[in-house]
Amino acid sequence: METIKAIETMKTIDGPKSELVTIINGLFGVQDLKGKKFSLVVSKNIALLKEFLQDLENAGAPSKEFMAIAEKVNEIANKNEEDAKDQIDKIEEDNKELVEARRKQMDGVQEIMKEEASLDLYIISENLLPEDITAQQINKIIKIIE
Repeated sequence: METIKAIETMKTIDGPKSELVTIINGLFGVQDLKGKKFSLVVSKNIALLKEFLQDLENAGAPSKEFMAIAEKVNEIANKNEEDAKDQIDKIEEDNKELVEARRKQMDGVQEIMKEEASLDLYIISENLLPEDITAQQINKIIKIIE
């Protein structure tokens, strides 16, 4: 009965949205670990966080035009040619307005990340943690472990 209770227990997480982003990234990082009850709590929290952080995802979505430029830059960077930096600089110069718009957009995302937020998430009981979880993985989700 203890483990079922642990799945139903929730905790309010208060802090900047960046803290919730850390938690969702941590949950994505442990979603492949085994354990039915552990996986259930992880999945429920990911669903809650995805919905809550939708405004952040929308605010950070690049335009189609910017994505086309980014693809060209990646192609050049992956070719590892001698003049790659010059080619990339030229693309950025030719598309200065798009690049600047993206920078402003990302500045806006950083501001949203600083906004205070409050969300109830399911607690992961220590006894539900898989044996093969690492300290690095735990550190990202520590706020929802009890």
